[in-house]
Amino acid sequence: MPFVMKGDAQGGSSTSGTQTNTLVGKDTGGEHLTVVSAGIDPGAGLALHIHPGYEEATLVVEGNIEAKLEGETRILGPGDVLLAPAGAKHTITNQSDKPAKVLAIYPTTYPERVFV
Repeated sequence: MPFVMKGDAQGGSSTSGTQTNTLVGKDTGGEHLTVVSAGIDPGAGLALHIHPGYEEATLVVEGNIEAKLEGETRILGPGDVLLAPAGAKHTITNQSDKPAKVLAIYPTTYPERVFV
């Protein structure tokens, strides 16, 4: 079982106020798991989407995010989790004036996001 150090994160990317790094995935020893760390700037987030074949757990690490799941909206803070079942429409947005950080966890090494 490998240890994954923060500085070893793979595939850092940045799009529209969201910065991501894959902590666990196919390139870092994951066989059936992906863990992505994401920083979300104020006003930024993800468009409404689904994951067709698996669920996603999004853990808020810092700040607050607005989470929408199948038409229900909640404000989540540190320690709160959005659990989106396979095929469920969901999104997260940082509606605050401070940066937020989340961990997105998928039970696959090939995460797929379909925007709806």
